[in-house]
Amino acid sequence: MGQITIEIPQKVNRNYRIVSEDSAQAVLSKLEILVENENKLDGDEILRLWADRQESVEEIARDLRRKSNAH
Repeated sequence: MGQITIEIPQKVNRNYRIVSEDSAQAVLSKLEILVENENKLDGDEILRLWADRQESVEEIARDLRRKSNAH
């Protein structure tokens, strides 16, 4: 038997037991999808990363191109 710990932003304390290996795999797959979707940045979050930059759009683009071409 294995164990998974999941931390959530709620005050709960629950334990579950899954006996079927197929059901356990289905739960793991769904958890992976949930975690992956939680970690994706949406468009607004990406824009906020650049919001407080002092450089102009042209300077930022030039710097990104330079760094990209350097690799």
